[in-house]
Amino acid sequence: MLQDGIYALEYRGLRGRHGNSDGALAVLRDGRILGSDYFGGVFAGHYLRDERACRETILLRMRVPPDGELVNGFSAGPEGALIEIVASFECGSGDRGARIDVAGRPIEIKLTYLSPPAN
Repeated sequence: MLQDGIYALEYRGLRGRHGNSDGALAVLRDGRILGSDYFGGVFAGHYLRDERACRETILLRMRVPPDGELVNGFSAGPEGALIEIVASFECGSGDRGARIDVAGRPIEIKLTYLSPPAN
């Protein structure tokens, strides 16, 4: 199960032979998520647990800076963009992976627990 702490996110666009990849850091605490990628994209949201179905779902809003481009080729344009992201993971320990569609284009993501949150 997801636990409060600091997580590394790795993501890869699924275009071309190898795709593009990048990463971000996120903090999960008390059901909330806050994070940033390496190029100024900022995201916030929350996560839900469904223990019966053994699923964890992340719901985020990501602000892409002006002229930002995501690993899947989506371009935010001169005004930037606000994108809603939903990802669902099976319960379990260790790294979690999922394939999501962002702005109609696929991205593979991997979520890795790094450490407990600072007090």
